[in-house]
Amino acid sequence: MKRLAHIAAVAIGFAGLSSVARADGAASFGVSLDGYFAPVWDDSVTNTTNVDEQRRSRGLLGLAALANVGPYAAGAIVDGFPGMFGNGRMSVGGVAGWQPRLGAIRWQVLGEIGAERFSDVGGTFFTSPNTNETWLDYVGLRLGSSETIGRGEHFELGTWIFMRRDLGQATVTSHPSGFFDDGSSTTYHLGGYTLGAAFRVGMRFDRKRASAPESREMAFDGRRNL
Repeated sequence: MKRLAHIAAVAIGFAGLSSVARADGAASFGVSLDGYFAPVWDDSVTNTTNVDEQRRSRGLLGLAALANVGPYAAGAIVDGFPGMFGNGRMSVGGVAGWQPRLGAIRWQVLGEIGAERFSDVGGTFFTSPNTNETWLDYVGLRLGSSETIGRGEHFELGTWIFMRRDLGQATVTSHPSGFFDDGSSTTYHLGGYTLGAAFRVGMRFDRKRASAPESREMAFDGRRNL
């Protein structure tokens, strides 16, 4: 829980950074909520006992919430996948960065910081690990684009290419359980890279900034002088 509170504080901090951004009168404030699916290549779990039994490809499901102020964005993400008997994963992080709009497309360059939870690594119906969960901090980068379509331009489609790098390392040992315990063990090294490509579907709501008071006063004076 302390780790989740820490990550939530980071996400709130990123949102605070975006609130100080200033854009011109044509810029907008908005909120976008996306769900995404991503096939990934995962180097963060390595079987060091049986080196030929590596599983590098997997998929994940995620949710992202972004506050958008002009060409800037900040928010939070959570993604992962459950493990049927073990090997579950969940990442919680904050993102912030730049998203210039060219025509109908928004291009995004977002930095990411958060923590990744590894659940029951090496656990199966017949084996159990020496620890149920391990947390590792990570940093990352997301490059992508999005477009709002449909009536009112609230429906959003987009993509991300992303990379994460774990900042720490850990070791988990799995042993056969109960009747199947023959004294053997399997060791897993945690920590590495994750590369993925996410396909996003969601909603976006924008509100145009009001003109500055000075601009409205100047416009009124101009009409009165006429």
